[in-house]
Order: sequence, then structure tokens, then C-alpha cells
Amino acid sequence: MPATNATSTGHEASDAGWLDIHFESSRPEYEDALRQVGIRPGWSILDAGCGGGSFLPLMAELVGRAGSIAALDLAPENIARTEALAARLDPKPRLAATVGSVLDLPFADASFDLVWSANVMQYLTHDQFRQATREALRVLKPGGLLAVKDFDSTILQILPMDRGVFSRFMAARLQTFRDRGVLGTDCGSMLPGLLRAEGAEIAWRRGWLVERWAPAGEHTRAYVRDLLSYFATVAPGYDLPAADQATWREVAARPEGLLDQPDFCYREFFVVTVCCKPTA
Repeated sequence: MPATNATSTGHEASDAGWLDIHFESSRPEYEDALRQVGIRPGWSILDAGCGGGSFLPLMAELVGRAGSIAALDLAPENIARTEALAARLDPKPRLAATVGSVLDLPFADASFDLVWSANVMQYLTHDQFRQATREALRVLKPGGLLAVKDFDSTILQILPMDRGVFSRFMAARLQTFRDRGVLGTDCGSMLPGLLRAEGAEIAWRRGWLVERWAPAGEHTRAYVRDLLSYFATVAPGYDLPAADQATWREVAARPEGLLDQPDFCYREFFVVTVCCKPTA
């Protein structure tokens, strides 16, 4: 897996393999979040930015045989992986998978009961976010729902790593998003306000804490090991104290070190914001 876990489009941390192990590590909370949206049998759903299709099996279960799913992603390899996953499901869902952008959805107005978009907005500039929101609302039926899931990485913790070292790294990392003008991985808690500013009607919003203590399961071990390796790869490009850089070099040499500690703990936080398109 590449150090940045990037897709062919250049988006970091969006490779389907990377997304899959993250999803498996956090599956109970991620699937609970999707269930809370209130999907009904027979609905038509757009998974806008589907990655490798991790949410697809639960979506198919919730909409049933009468429902349909459209999966869209900018990376062709993610679409191929989603199609392969759908082919293994029994019964096979009514799926249309398309390479495309959330900024220019290739669907007619009022096509979907739900637009679900998970961990996509963090990659967008504010102008792109506004465009993506307009497009999502356009393709929703009156009364349809827009559900946006994203991280608030200000609450990310990997213990027992030194809190100062980790907080300085995260501050530097978040600054790189500001410098590029994108919303960034801390945008989850800001999304309700951003969506409201675009005229979206907020139905509800809720946060989920994912917490995994030692001994970590296989999926959490694989995910956090890759996450630490990834952070250690990008750390040399940040303006950090020499002692912090030395710590990250140690992490790069043995990312399993933290995972093997008896008080290892991984915490992440994400927010789902659900908007309702007016009926008139």
C-alpha cells in the first residue's frame, strides 16, 4: 500500500484497501450511523464518494429488493472494487456504479430519496463544498434526505503516545489543509453550520466516538499500524521540534510499538449531519 494510501486521483487516504481496513475497525459505529439515517425499503440511494463500497452491503439490506443504489466515485479503481463487491452479495443489489464527481452529479433532478456522502467533504474547498451541496440537493426528491458523515480529527487520539508530540503533529497537519484551502479532516463538527449556510434544512446531527483499547483486534491493529506509518511518512515535511521528529522516526521503524502497549487506546470521532429537502 502506498505511504499516502492515495487513489489514482491523488486523494490521500482514499485508497480502497486503506478504507476497507478502517471501515472494519470501526464497523459497529459506522453501520449504526447509517442505520440511524432512517433508510426505508424501496428507497433509491446515491452513495456519493463510495470508496470501495464498504457501506454497500448494509445499504442493500436496508432498501431491500425494491430499492436501488447508485454508487459514484472519482477513482475508477474504487468503482471497480464496488462493482466486484456487489457481485458477491446475495441477493445482488440493484446497483449502478459510475465514475464521476460530486461537483457535477450525472443524475437527473429529483432522482433519489437519500444522498449519503461519507468522508468526502474534507477534501473539498469551500467553493467546491457549496457546489457539492447544491448538486446533492438538486438530485434529491422533495422530502429526501442528505446525510453527510465526516471526521472531527481534533478528537483523534492514539495512546500512550506522548500527547504533546501527537498534538503538535495534528496541529501541523491541520494547517496543511488550511494552506490548501480544503475543509480538512476536522470538518465534521463544522458541517451543520456550513450546510445551514447553504440553505440546507438541518433535521438532526449526531457524533459517534470510536474507541478501541488493548488488546486491539486484527482490523484495528492493521488500520492503526498503517495510520502511524502514514503519519511517520508525512511528519518530516512538517515544522516540528527535532525531538518530535526523532519520535516519529522511531514510530516509522516500529509502528507496532504503541499497539503492543497494555494501555494502547485508539479514539476517533465523526459526525453525521442529516438535512431534509423541502417538499415545496
